[in-house]
Amino acid sequence: MNLTLTITGSCCDLALHPVSAATAARVCTLGEDLYKTNSIEWWRANSNNTCGMRLTADARIEATLGGAPVAFDANRIATSAAMLTQRAFLETPEKDLCLLGYDDEACSRTWTWHNVAAYDASLFEFFVQRWDGILGVRDYLVIDDVCYAGRPADVAEWGQSQGFTFMTPQVVRADVVRAQLAPAVIRAA
Repeated sequence: MNLTLTITGSCCDLALHPVSAATAARVCTLGEDLYKTNSIEWWRANSNNTCGMRLTADARIEATLGGAPVAFDANRIATSAAMLTQRAFLETPEKDLCLLGYDDEACSRTWTWHNVAAYDASLFEFFVQRWDGILGVRDYLVIDDVCYAGRPADVAEWGQSQGFTFMTPQVVRADVVRAQLAPAVIRAA
């Protein structure tokens, strides 16, 4: 049977990029007009961005096995949250980071696993990023991916996209982000 997990709500595509002092000043001067320049190439130019479903109170999460609904505990998702998985900026000499992207695209994401004989909700593993400290919003969680019984989904699909609005680019002090990440890095070492 097929096991599916669908999250319907808001998709995020956020990126942090190390920038020089001159580029940080340009970001502050241009504001939202930065997206109209070739600087938009930063947004998806490398592995510094994350695209996933934002976990909010109004996100709808549904699990089915063979088309029939099965029990699912959304509270387990938050316990998987890490500070960030994109950490290339930890070693950069730049003192500032530019935050680009959006977090309001109405859409859904469905993960499907084929040939699942029995369902056990505890076998879900969530890859979740925590953006609280950077965005200043409590429990700002973005679900990057999901595994079941130790394996990635056979199919992962985006759907129902309805557009988005770019957030105002922000300059964030790199040392502040590094300080927030330091305990997680130490724990992981």
